[in-house]
Amino acid sequence: MPLFEGRRPGQAESDRKGRISGGAGLMINGVVVGYDGSKKGVQALDWAVEEARTRGVPLTVLHAWNVYVGGPVAVPVVDLQALGQETLDEGVEHVRKAAPELSVRGVLARGPAAAELIEAGRSADLIVLGPRGLGGFAGLVLGSVSAQVAAHAACPVVIVRGDLDTGPGRVVVGVDGSAASRSALELAFAEADAGGHSVHAVTAWESVPVKGLPPLADEDGMRAAAEARQARLMIPMRERHPGVDVRTEVLTGSPREVLLAASADARLLVVGSRGLGGFRGLLLGSVSQALVEHASCPVAVVHEPRPDQDA
Repeated sequence: MPLFEGRRPGQAESDRKGRISGGAGLMINGVVVGYDGSKKGVQALDWAVEEARTRGVPLTVLHAWNVYVGGPVAVPVVDLQALGQETLDEGVEHVRKAAPELSVRGVLARGPAAAELIEAGRSADLIVLGPRGLGGFAGLVLGSVSAQVAAHAACPVVIVRGDLDTGPGRVVVGVDGSAASRSALELAFAEADAGGHSVHAVTAWESVPVKGLPPLADEDGMRAAAEARQARLMIPMRERHPGVDVRTEVLTGSPREVLLAASADARLLVVGSRGLGGFRGLLLGSVSQALVEHASCPVAVVHEPRPDQDA
């Protein structure tokens, strides 16, 4: 399976060490990991290595650098491209030592980190990021690069948080019946099946009155309906992944509170980018945003299928 396909005019050539300069327009397959030289960046590398190894796909290490375009302040005279190349080389070498059997390439891109990663996600299977970093992603906290990529990337995005667990564990997935949560459910089962994990499907049930509902609404009946809907969504997943152990729950509380608690010791938390209660104009809903910022394990954000994608 080739890592890069069809070099068009203006695309970069790779050198003998498997590095590529200028990421714009590159067709990148497999898993892409944004690396910035920070400790969190190394953690993201390690998670991406295991993911690429499990999927049997290539891994691309991407580092972005850019020129300073701020106000008239003193800036050290340094070769930012050279520094970026050093950082990228460190990341690629780390991967090769950890997984010498893995096909790995490095991409050095000039431009905003979020934009370069989003571009890479047009053809990649998955993007992996740390929650924040240094180097090529200097000064960019969650809510900037990570949130932008999670909101706009065409492929699923994993934000690596907490301590990594490489052994079998639970994949927790939030289920609310939205198109995005159904996509999240598919990814959760695929991850669990490939890695030998179990799935813990969680639906949050808020017992407090919801604005817009009639005062005499049958709360018990509505909860039973939520449980039945969750069960229906599990049927095709169980059929496609018969070897995956599944646990389902409808838990009382806000989606944020319920999913944070349920994923406390999970290997991965998978959520849709925006649930049934989200506003159409928001690409990353308040719940997914909160989970990306506060979860104690890696979080995968999945969008609903685009019109040009297969359902």
